[in-house]
Amino acid sequence: MLYLLTQKGRLSRAKAKELFQIVLRQSRNPYFYEMFGVPDTVEGRFEIVSLHGGLLVNRLCRPDMGREGKILAQAFFDVMFKNIDWSMRERGVGDLAVPRRIKKLMSDFKGRAFAYDESCRAGCSELTHALARNVYAEGPKPSAETIKQFAQYIQSCVTELEKQGLSDFWRGIAHFPVPVIPSNNNQNGTNNATQAA
Repeated sequence: MLYLLTQKGRLSRAKAKELFQIVLRQSRNPYFYEMFGVPDTVEGRFEIVSLHGGLLVNRLCRPDMGREGKILAQAFFDVMFKNIDWSMRERGVGDLAVPRRIKKLMSDFKGRAFAYDESCRAGCSELTHALARNVYAEGPKPSAETIKQFAQYIQSCVTELEKQGLSDFWRGIAHFPVPVIPSNNNQNGTNNATQAA
């Protein structure tokens, strides 16, 4: 039994690493920063990683995912913050400061995951408010139409993840949609949009 649990733990960590790489690749799409107006800073990048990671964790914790979904969700959470810990140390953050910052970021991540989950259920309007509070909390905000398009992208992420089953995630597979982005400057509140190539 212990052997089986150990094997399951190793598999969950391995697949969580693959899922985290998918989240990172999606979060590095320059359109989030260039067209959706997300600040291209350490904080802004954390917000986008937290957004996609939170959506994935929320999906893994749905009732239809069962206990194995929660195991993989926890493994993903652990992998994500181990990576952030390493990244902080690489940037020269002191050993004494890292645990305190990680604790805060963990709390932020959980809060955002809950907020986006609740907002997605409530509708696009609530989701735009959640984005304004978190992603656009500091610095200039893009147009209301751009934030709305960002909210619609998030809703499409939820829809896409709902199509994927536990067996997909346990194979280290997760699909996110291509962002739908404004075709013009993100300060201009028109309805024109195009897909990122």
